[in-house]
Amino acid sequence: MTYTELKAAIIAYTENQSFTSTNLATFTRQAEQRIYNSVQIANLRKNVTGSLTVSNSYLACPDDFLSAYSLAIFSYATTTATGVNDTFVITVASNTNIQVGQYVFGTNIGTAAQVTAINGTAITLSVKNSGTVAATVIFQGDYKYLLSKDVNFIREVYPNARGTGEPKYYAIFGPRSTNVNELSFIVGPTPDAGYNAELHYYYYPPSIVDEETSWLGDNFDSALLYGCLVEAYTYMKGEQDMMVLYDTKYKEALMLLKNLGDGKQRGDAYRDGQVKIPVR
Repeated sequence: MTYTELKAAIIAYTENQSFTSTNLATFTRQAEQRIYNSVQIANLRKNVTGSLTVSNSYLACPDDFLSAYSLAIFSYATTTATGVNDTFVITVASNTNIQVGQYVFGTNIGTAAQVTAINGTAITLSVKNSGTVAATVIFQGDYKYLLSKDVNFIREVYPNARGTGEPKYYAIFGPRSTNVNELSFIVGPTPDAGYNAELHYYYYPPSIVDEETSWLGDNFDSALLYGCLVEAYTYMKGEQDMMVLYDTKYKEALMLLKNLGDGKQRGDAYRDGQVKIPVR
């Protein structure tokens, strides 16, 4: 269902030709907001990467952030390096953020090579160079998922922000200092080095009002339509029996959507078994 079709359906169901374009857009955005805050649909997840800097315990949330699915950190460094073919050592321009155990990627770096020792700018690898190394090399550590806590927990466990270490926990701290309309995370302990962060999160997708189509309109238009009808009939101060009908239809559609987003998309037949109806 496109936005044009949705608008026509709202007018036809309510038999009300007096809705303005602003009215219809408002009904739609309100219905979308209710749905997106009621169901965690896998199709509405995003991944973004960011950076935690040394001695800074805050990380900005994306502008379209709705709720967190997971937050992971990993050590990361990029520098130029040189090395001789068939040897285990490369020489880097800078060893900042390079750590033992990191995987190493680059032209003529051996497959699955890891850092085994660091001696100044001389980096020893677990695999021999497959050719002459003379290019940019990337060092990346393992993903480490942070545990979600509240701000009070982090403040109590790490009462002094100057105490640093590898972050283990995160919490939604509150509005950003640069934009009070957007959120930020706090991590604990305060980072002792630079880390890359990967946030997997639920987001507010662009409204069908702005894009003409949306995942909700294409895949679950019943929830969107009846959600809009509830908003429209509330605006009209319509008859109680029709309001109850639209609200019931909306809740039925929302339950089916929750069965998908909070049920089917979170399991499979191998782990959870197939859905079976008891034989009578």
